Amino acid sequence: MENETHKCTACSCDYTDDEGGIQGYFGMLPMSFCPTCLSSIYDMMDQLNPKEWIGLTDNQKMAIAEWQTSAHRPLIDVINAVEQALQEANGFDE
Repeated sequence: MENETHKCTACSCDYTDDEGGIQGYFGMLPMSFCPTCLSSIYDMMDQLNPKEWIGLTDNQKMAIAEWQTSAHRPLIDVINAVEQALQEANGFDE
């Protein structure tokens, strides 16, 4: 079975599920990010909020790494996982 090819919204390159990346929705807009652009997005988030990432436990880092490697996970799950990890790291967990 051949892997589906996706076109990155940011750089327009083609990539497959085997390469990584992510597909989902930003509001109503369908988005796809190749592994390189997805990595750049994570880096930009880190640059914008570096202190929020400080203090994540190894388990939280592993959870983030787990969903980063899953190309089939809906984008909203990714956003929720990051939000939860940051809330826990900053003492806002409910």
